[in-house]
Amino acid sequence: MQSNHEKNPTWTTLDRAYESMMTSTKIIHIGLWKIKKDVSPKAVSDVNRQVISFKTRIPGIELAYAGPLETFNFPQEIVDAFGIPPDATFLARGYNHALFIIFENKNYRILYDTSKPHLDLSPIMMPLIEGGMNGVLTIDFCLPRL
Repeated sequence: MQSNHEKNPTWTTLDRAYESMMTSTKIIHIGLWKIKKDVSPKAVSDVNRQVISFKTRIPGIELAYAGPLETFNFPQEIVDAFGIPPDATFLARGYNHALFIIFENKNYRILYDTSKPHLDLSPIMMPLIEGGMNGVLTIDFCLPRL
């Protein structure tokens, strides 16, 4: 079976990339959190363990991980070129923790939202977040076939 770009020779590389993304079998889900500074390490560790357990508890998850964000100092060339301090922490905009999940396809990503393990995480995680939902940023994107 021919794909659309094989049928239409005027398709650009961008068209083919878009088609690949839209028919992708993988969805990447990233959540950024602003964990309060006074939260116990055990509470954060419990949330991390619960997220990691999603792989065995929620169908369609290939990888699930949560952990602290890392920042690295900029090299002097970047500091000089952009007139910024070497400490790159400001780029995280206050977010200090991340969740990273790979789903087999978009249908599993949709089912994840109402899965029991995901819903069970909310009352454990939300008290740890600065500003409630204002301290959460989530995004999803398609992983193109390579």
